[in-house]
Amino acid sequence: MSHREPIHVTVPCSADDPRAPRDVPEGVVIHYVPELHPDDVSVVKGVRTTSPSRTLIDLAEVMDVTELRECFANARDLGLLDLEELAAARARVEWRPSLAMLDEVIAEFS
Repeated sequence: MSHREPIHVTVPCSADDPRAPRDVPEGVVIHYVPELHPDDVSVVKGVRTTSPSRTLIDLAEVMDVTELRECFANARDLGLLDLEELAAARARVEWRPSLAMLDEVIAEFS
């Protein structure tokens, strides 16, 4: 059996919400967040996703600085790194332990 990376799903609600799903399938990681700003959401082939900027911010929670730099470089190379959109998304994000590392990487790409 091959090892697969988990699928990360962002659910806009409180983790304390009694309506929140409790039986999450194996291989799925749920992230409960406040309602996302409309600019932090994209629709790709009919599937609601986080925007590239919000995705980079969220990746800082699960990556080390080297991996995050690679993601920023890939986003830049693909034309998905918009520093104005990233700054706006960063200003909206709730506090998290990864923000110092994120800000360091943003500064390197600015």
